[in-house]
Amino acid sequence: MSIESRPLEVIVNALKLFAQILESIIDIEEARGARFDEVLGELLKPEALLKLSEKLPPELRGELMTALLRLAALASRVQNPLALPTHEKRKVLSELRSVIDSLEKVASRLGG
Repeated sequence: MSIESRPLEVIVNALKLFAQILESIIDIEEARGARFDEVLGELLKPEALLKLSEKLPPELRGELMTALLRLAALASRVQNPLALPTHEKRKVLSELRSVIDSLEKVASRLGG
């Protein structure tokens, strides 16, 4: 049985991405002194979201809330993305990229 190089390359790249995610989570945990799920929970509390939204102009406030609601809906629909058929994975990917674009837009305005 021979191993094709392309699937192995994909697996290696996926592992590299996972390592980057894990490293980012570790960095956040060390900086905040709390587990990532706790940090995320604090960030997504209604009080924290209200405070964040008050820093934004109205058009971005709506974009932030819409992106977060879309992300919550996506997360509730997709428990195990790897188990989805390929066409469903593509739909999830498209929705996720759209949410990411919105959140990046909001984050850039907050940072600038």
